[in-house]
Amino acid sequence: MQSRFLFGLLAALALTAAACSDQTPVLSGDDQFPPGSISVTREVILPASAFFETLGSFSGYTSAASASYLVVANQYGGELNAHALARFRGFPRNVTYVRDNLSRTDTLFTFVNTRLVLGVDTLATAGRPFTVQVWEAAQSWHARTATWTHAVDTAGVRTPWTEPGGTRGALLAQGTYAAGDSLVIPLTAAVVERLSDTLSNGVVFTVAETGARVEFSDVLLRGSVRPDSANPDTTIAFTAGSGGDRVTVYTPEQPNAPEGIVGVGGIRSARTLLRLNLEQTVPGCAAGQTCANVPLSAVRLNQVAVLLRPVDVPRGFGALNRVPLALRLVDEPELGGAAPIGQTLLDQDATFARGDTVLVLPVTALTTTLAANDSLPRTFALVSELTGIESPPTFGALFFGPDARLRIVYTLTTRRPLP
Repeated sequence: MQSRFLFGLLAALALTAAACSDQTPVLSGDDQFPPGSISVTREVILPASAFFETLGSFSGYTSAASASYLVVANQYGGELNAHALARFRGFPRNVTYVRDNLSRTDTLFTFVNTRLVLGVDTLATAGRPFTVQVWEAAQSWHARTATWTHAVDTAGVRTPWTEPGGTRGALLAQGTYAAGDSLVIPLTAAVVERLSDTLSNGVVFTVAETGARVEFSDVLLRGSVRPDSANPDTTIAFTAGSGGDRVTVYTPEQPNAPEGIVGVGGIRSARTLLRLNLEQTVPGCAAGQTCANVPLSAVRLNQVAVLLRPVDVPRGFGALNRVPLALRLVDEPELGGAAPIGQTLLDQDATFARGDTVLVLPVTALTTTLAANDSLPRTFALVSELTGIESPPTFGALFFGPDARLRIVYTLTTRRPLP
């Protein structure tokens, strides 16, 4: 039964999306209206109290180990501290080269021209210029479970850091970032020798300046080796990456959305369950005229959108970069945070970026379908992901206030007045 319902809803949405247009909100053509009628296009904006109910916000679906990036912060937003941990893999253990027309393999070589190359997400970075510090990690850690307080937190082993945020040894290097999509930090041969050791615990990244935050999209160690028995000008390039052996540890935790607030996204992938009553009525005549309201099923819907206004997210967890958003069907809302979510229902992808004053969720096809089918579920989850594609969590979260609005642009017909 459930699968048949979902298939039916998908089919209805597909047909509606094909029939409706979010372009010019005016119908044309002699066959669109009864003879003697004219078209009238109106816009109505309804307050949240008429169509919208927040059932609760939930989080904890992902963690920092799920992220494809690293975050470093120092009292960002007055509270957020974050360090990045990384171990490097891919160092050469021997090198092969040609000398005197003979191929040779050497296990003795010297590291030269080695540097860290940190890819910077400029849209998720604040407080520049700042200094990124690279410390030797002085304690073993587990990439999947490390937190600000614990180096290892598995079912069988729970080991706290001797220094919260990652136990640090010697300062290996540092570099100043001001602009651009990367930061390059030179490393000495002695430092690379220590990091290439199979027993190395890797590095801890921090930022020196209070109020700074930086997001690294990638962390690579690039350099060359000079074989001892090769000609002096012989060097062989290599790249060592951190792959999945890295994680962000941070404090405090991402805040939960207060009651009535729509919370979405963030490192814990918050989502909010919403009950939408899209069975609304709108004026059935042109502006300035007096008439009864009519149901949405009696008009041609051109554009329908839920409008949400952002509010501040505390503890430094406000989103700095673009956050992709989707509205997904929820068939068992009584399960709360454990409720399974179904297919996406927006007309098109929606994103929210820093500086935006309103989030627009286009729901024309959904509204048309619900207006024509009274028995369909009306509970949905607002989640952070691309429509139809599960994406890694963004570090920053979004909060939206309770003053939501529903914007409806529709076309109706009115009779021409008799002469």
